Amino acid sequence: MNEAAAYRIKHIGIRTDSPEEAAQLAALLSALFDLGGTHETPVACWAGSLFEVMTSDRRGARGHVAMQTDDVEAAMEVLKKKGVTFDESSVRRDENGRIIFVYLEKELAGFQFHLTT
Repeated sequence: MNEAAAYRIKHIGIRTDSPEEAAQLAALLSALFDLGGTHETPVACWAGSLFEVMTSDRRGARGHVAMQTDDVEAAMEVLKKKGVTFDESSVRRDENGRIIFVYLEKELAGFQFHLTT
C-alpha cells in the first residue's frame, strides 16, 4: 500500500438506549434502504450489513464507523505518519499474526473509527 491507503465504509454503528429502540431503528433503516431485513446479535440489531444498531454501551458517544482496507497494518503506518494513535487493546489478529482490526484512539465527532479487513 502506498501513502494513499484505500478505504471503504464497511458499516456504521449507531448507539441507542434500548434493545427495543435498536430493533425499531434497524427495521426502519432496512425498509428505507432495501437492506434485506434485520438480524440480531448479543450487542446489536443489524440492518443488512450496513448499519449495526447497538443495544449496549459500546465505543463512541454516538457510535462507530468501520473503515475497511485491504491491509490494516499498512493503513496503520500511513495513519501514524499523520499523527494517529491506536487503541492497542482493541487489536485483533488473523491466524498468521497480522493485524486485521484496530480502533483509532481518538473519538471524532462522537464516533470511534476502526480499521478492518
